[in-house]
Amino acid sequence: MDRGIKILVVDDDKDYNLYLTKFLSDEGYITKGITKPMDTLSALEQERFHIVILDLKMPQISGTELLKEIKAKHSNICVIILTGYPSFKTAVETTKLDAFDYLKKPFDLNDLRKALNTAQKTYCLIGSSKDKLKSSVGKKLKSIRKSKKITQKQLADRTGLSPSLLSQIENGQIAASLMTLDKLSSSLNIKISYFLDEEVDDTVIQNNQDSKVL
Repeated sequence: MDRGIKILVVDDDKDYNLYLTKFLSDEGYITKGITKPMDTLSALEQERFHIVILDLKMPQISGTELLKEIKAKHSNICVIILTGYPSFKTAVETTKLDAFDYLKKPFDLNDLRKALNTAQKTYCLIGSSKDKLKSSVGKKLKSIRKSKKITQKQLADRTGLSPSLLSQIENGQIAASLMTLDKLSSSLNIKISYFLDEEVDDTVIQNNQDSKVL
């Protein structure tokens, strides 16, 4: 079963990296493994991945620092943390940096399956309807932005999101995470359900928008 979901595994332990990439491939994911953490950002620039599975304790750069760099350039990507040295401190730090989940090594493979399944739902990566959903969210974002006479640059300044990311979302090229949708809905003064509901009465929404002051 090809899920059409691409996962990048970043772990300097070659055996563990191979073990994870094989398991994920067997599960139907398109998977690539990296054992040199410093190659992560270039890999993400060269190829689009939906999920990154990131080890915390690595040479040259810590997983926490690498997570920060990943999110600075790819805020919409899902990152799942793995660590053989779990601590409350790193759990809090990675959560604040928008890590999606935090798994301790060794872990039950079912725990990883659950984390990935939840990630797919949260980041709208599941099933054949994902392209339709991305397109729907993009059209709604463009519609509401234009109705309020806000440019992509202005919306980027308000939300802290990049104009490039907003453009990709509006064009249906990528799926917006719930955190991104929350930022957009807050900035545009609408409910997040506007983006997620399959059917929305645009007339009602327009009337509501006209009565609000940003």
